[in-house]
Amino acid sequence: MIESLPPHARAAYDRLMASCGELEAARTRALSTDLKAPAGSRRVTAELLARLASSPQASAELIHHARRVASGECSWERIEVDADPVPPEVEELKADPQIVWPSEWPSSTEESDVGSQPYRIPWE
Repeated sequence: MIESLPPHARAAYDRLMASCGELEAARTRALSTDLKAPAGSRRVTAELLARLASSPQASAELIHHARRVASGECSWERIEVDADPVPPEVEELKADPQIVWPSEWPSSTEESDVGSQPYRIPWE
């Protein structure tokens, strides 16, 4: 039956069958994809919180705190203390077993910066 198709219909049929093959391959890859989170954990950082605040799904509380951080009024490290109310994303992150909420946030100075500048007396 396929052999009796006119040449212009045969080309369309071949493209259709190639697309079906690609679709089946994509389906097979999707079915074999492990949807579980990768092993290990992810540490919450100020950069992660800023990225969450810039997402379209961010809560009003998180966006408000991001504006306060941008203005210099507060910092991401103090979100649990300074945000009122605490954004729901904070509770979600803390409840996730694969997320590590830092007990001590990293300081703004890197270890490589320590000792690179000499100590200066403020009135110098």
